[in-house]
Amino acid sequence: MPLFGLELQTFIQMLPNSINVIVLAVVMSKLLYNPVRKILNDRAERIATQLAEATEAQAAAAELKAEYEEKLKAMGEERAQILEEARQLAAERRDQLLATAKNEASEIKEAANKDINSERERVKDEVYQAIVDISTDMAAKLINTTIDQNAHDKLFGEAMAALEATAFKQPA
Repeated sequence: MPLFGLELQTFIQMLPNSINVIVLAVVMSKLLYNPVRKILNDRAERIATQLAEATEAQAAAAELKAEYEEKLKAMGEERAQILEEARQLAAERRDQLLATAKNEASEIKEAANKDINSERERVKDEVYQAIVDISTDMAAKLINTTIDQNAHDKLFGEAMAALEATAFKQPA
């Protein structure tokens, strides 16, 4: 009776070959399948570890980026504050310089006015003295030629009184 449509003799001849194939498959699976499966598992673990490390590195990079942006923002605010302080300092310095310049200009003006007034007084005194000298010379010449000593003294006193009265008047 044929098994699977095979003769018994053929089946018996196939039996050791089939056992050899099964033994070879078991031995090969023990020798090759487990190490290959271990290599594949190790590789999968290594890839998973690398992915986890990459995720951590990406998170750390995002954190560093946020920190960097925060520092940039703080630096921008600090820069703006420094610029504002510099502007205020420059404005204060400008005001100080203007005040100093105004004070110096006022002092120079006062000194010039004093110089002008003192020069005016000096010229006035010189003119008065010149008038007195000229008047005295003219009066002396006139008196010497026309009048005696008593009349001379009287005229001289009157002329001096008139000159003093007009010379000491303040101009309007």
